[in-house]
Amino acid sequence: MIFVAASRDGQARARVVSDDKRTTLEPVLLEWVNPATTSLMTDGSKSYIGLAKTMADHQSVIHSQKGYANPETGAHVNTAEAVISQVQRALVGVYHNLGRQHRQRYLDEIVWRWNHREPVREVVKQWTTRAGVAREKSTTIWRPIPVVDQMRVLLQGAVGKQVRRSKEYGLCRPLC
Repeated sequence: MIFVAASRDGQARARVVSDDKRTTLEPVLLEWVNPATTSLMTDGSKSYIGLAKTMADHQSVIHSQKGYANPETGAHVNTAEAVISQVQRALVGVYHNLGRQHRQRYLDEIVWRWNHREPVREVVKQWTTRAGVAREKSTTIWRPIPVVDQMRVLLQGAVGKQVRRSKEYGLCRPLC
């Protein structure tokens, strides 16, 4: 299972978890957010009921009842679902099979790419419903940040530091 949290500014985090129980998800979520200032927006899973009690606010949308967004409160989980769809696309298009021991690494790469993209333009669609109500929807078109700029961001903190290969064949500082 993959647990995804996404903020309204588009930044996301994801972690491979063993199950969807509150005891599993709560420590991960509390590691990511400040519960005193966080407004939690979730789908209808029962796992989030207990989590909501520790947050400043909780809104939910229940997909099984055809609820995908609440216009009154602005609650939706579309950003988190978009991150999950990127993971699914990567699985089908690039990786094909994620081994258990490296699953979190693949997930980290996908989320890192998600967090390092920039908006190109805003597309606004306007239409009128059959009832004569004018509607408008805006969509942001994103593009990845060029690889050279990504490497610059990635390596800017590495100046003057040693990097070694870890036991798991990753990279770490000398005390690994």
